Amino acid sequence: MSTPTTHDHTTTTPTSGAKKKGLLAGIGIAVACAVACSLPLIAAGGLAAGVGAFLAGGEAVALGVVLVVGALVGAALWVRRRRAAAASNTCATGCGCGGGC
Repeated sequence: MSTPTTHDHTTTTPTSGAKKKGLLAGIGIAVACAVACSLPLIAAGGLAAGVGAFLAGGEAVALGVVLVVGALVGAALWVRRRRAAAASNTCATGCGCGGGC
């Protein structure tokens, strides 16, 4: 027997569904990137506004905002640590987190 000398070079083109998924994924990535890049600027603007309010004479308002934000951040860190500790305790069996041991 001899080997065939012709090769099948058909190319497949993505369907319209795959193109839409790729387009939506690209838009999602662009939006996520824009949000992630804008957060430091928003935080800096908030810090500048807080300093401006403090220097303009709104000490009570500025200190109140600082206390509220500090309490929110502290509570978020506390909840995060509690969840991490609970997750590590439940998976300490060595059998994995499925619980099928």
